[in-house]
Formats: sequence, structure tokens, C-alpha cells
Amino acid sequence: MNSFCTYKCSAKRRTLPALMALLLAGVLTLMMTLAVACSPGESTVDAPVDAPDGVSDDVSDDAPPEAGKPGANKTPDAIHKTITRGPVTVDLDIDNASPTIADQINLCLSVEFDENWDVTLPAMGEKLDPFGIVSYHTDPPELIADSRSRIRRCYVLEPFLSGEYTIRPMTIKFQDTARPDDPEHKPEHKPEHKPEHKPEHKIETEAVTLEVKSLLPENFEELTLHDIHPPVPLPRSYTPWIWAGGGLAVLLAAGIVGAGIWQRKRRHGSAGELRQIPPHEQAFAELQALVDENLVEKGEVKAFYQKISNILRHYIENRFHLKAPEQTTEEFLAVIRSDNSFARQEKALLQAFLTHCDLVKFAKFAPATEDIQKTFDACKAFLLETREKETAI
Repeated sequence: MNSFCTYKCSAKRRTLPALMALLLAGVLTLMMTLAVACSPGESTVDAPVDAPDGVSDDVSDDAPPEAGKPGANKTPDAIHKTITRGPVTVDLDIDNASPTIADQINLCLSVEFDENWDVTLPAMGEKLDPFGIVSYHTDPPELIADSRSRIRRCYVLEPFLSGEYTIRPMTIKFQDTARPDDPEHKPEHKPEHKPEHKPEHKIETEAVTLEVKSLLPENFEELTLHDIHPPVPLPRSYTPWIWAGGGLAVLLAAGIVGAGIWQRKRRHGSAGELRQIPPHEQAFAELQALVDENLVEKGEVKAFYQKISNILRHYIENRFHLKAPEQTTEEFLAVIRSDNSFARQEKALLQAFLTHCDLVKFAKFAPATEDIQKTFDACKAFLLETREKETAI
């Protein structure tokens, strides 16, 4: 036992001088390099390049208008379309027909209809594929004059690229819901058979074209750069020597700390590498923890959907290295359309899952128990289909 300790101590005494010798050699090499670099001679630095003709260097600090409020970005070329069919009148308002690529666009779809009629708005985001949806909201139906009601849905949109974009016609469905026993709709003679199912009517908005402008000047391709100024000699400075002294101190400190860590590892040995948990196992553990919280039984359905959506988004980030938690649903779905990491059925499953979660989180949609179970099963199915396959050793 004593001989073993004597061997370890002697080995430590032999190792530390060797490390210090290597550090001193590195410091001497650094000092020689700096001495050559700081030798008398002309030091030059490139002068700044003049800005191209027609481009201003001024920076504006004006804050943009608050997005999401009607009229926040309203311009003189705002669009207003009105379409009427029977008891239904549709108003389509767009606050800016010629936005720049940095602007946000406010689009509102308002429908007025007579009493005893049922109106169905287009699906969320329908016909708005050319734009990203920053936010949206649907106002509850409100009563207006002459026994009519109004319902409105507004979007805040964001263009991707400059150019001309067309918002295709959006379809609104409406149907007469008057009951047979309503005094105003009571027939003179009682029918001998059940009335047929009442037909469903449709009304479409007009197609609208927007011109998204670029922020670059029109003559951008014709701009030329001025020649640079000749080099300007620099005054002699002791700054390199100051940096060299600081670097020397850092190297010495790093060498001492590194030697201590190396000796500690040799003395105690490696504690063993921790097993890295695969992304799908981590996600399944989080799903089990979510089930144990009993959020659905407590009536916290929205919190349940927020957590299960975050579990799947973080799994996609860890498994496929995509920034899913930092993107909106529309941005993420646009990215995976051209990504070959997902099969077609997996993309469809992701789109249905994330859209359903958004309806619960943002549109105040109340899912049934069967819908909640289907959402949970869809998340498990996606984890099983995309998990990493174990390779045989």
C-alpha cells in the first residue's frame, strides 16, 4: 500500500513540471509573434466605404402602429367589398391594398343576416395561403337593427415575399332555421308528411389582389459603389502589449486550472457517461406526467391542450432539429411542406393535430371527451411512427 502511494505521488511530481514547461513554451511563442507584429513599419486600416448613390444612412426611430386593431395600418387605398344575396350581406375589409413586405395586413369578414337564419363562416385560414396568420379572432354574434344579427372574424396577416398576391373568393354558407310551429312561418294546412330538409345556400366574396412592395429602391440593380479611400497609417500603440500580458495571465490561469482538473480526474476516475435519453422516451415520460395531473377531470382542458402541444413541439425539435416551439403553427407547417424528414401521412397528422390544438387554445373551442382522447392518441401515434430505430450492435 505504501509503495503504491509513493508511486502516485512521484508520478504527480513528474507530470506537473511537464505541463508547466508546455505552457511556458506556448507563452514564449506568443510573445515572439507579437514582437514581430509590433515591429516598426506602417500599419494600415481600410477606410470606410461610401454608401451607394440613392441610399440614405438615416435611421428612423418611429414606432410602428400597434398591430391587430382595426384601422391600425389603414391607408387611403384600403379595400371594401359588399356582397348581398337574399337575407345575407357580406362585407370584406382590408386596410392596405399595397403594403410593404414589413407591414401587417388587417382583414375583416363581416356577415349580417336576418333572424331565423344560420350562418357558417369559412374555415380558419381558408383562402389565405399566400400569407402567414399572425393572429385572428371571431366576435360572437350580436343583434343589430331590424331583427338582424352580425358576426365578424378578423385576421392579422403577414406577407412572405414581395409581389402580387390574390385572395381567392371565400364561401359563406347560410340556411333557414325557422321551425314549422313558428307563427310567422305556420302553414295554412298541416302537412301530411314530414317537411324535407331545408336547402343550404352559399355566397362568395370577390377575389382581391394585393401588391406587396419591396423595401429596396427601384434602381437597386443600377447602384454603384464608390472607390475606397487609400489606407491610413495607424499611430503606434502599446495596446498589443497590454493584450499580450492579459493573454499570458489567462493562459497561466487556464493551465493551472486545467492541470488541477486533470489530476482530479486521474485521482477519482470517470463517473461514467450518463445515458442520453432518446427524444421519444422523454416525450412518453412527459405524456405520462400529463396524464397524472388529471387536468381534464379538473376541467382545465385548455391547459391540457397547451401542454400536449408543447410536448409534441419539443419532441420535433429534439428529434428533427426544427425550431417548432419558436414558430407559429402556420410557419411550422410551411417549413415541413418541403422537408423530406416526414412522410405524407405524418405531415397530415401533424397539421390536423396542431390545428385542433390551436382551435382549443385560441378560438375557445370546447372539445368533447372523444376529441380529447383522439388528440392524445394522435400524439402517441406520431411519436411511435417517427421514433429513432434502435440499431443492433
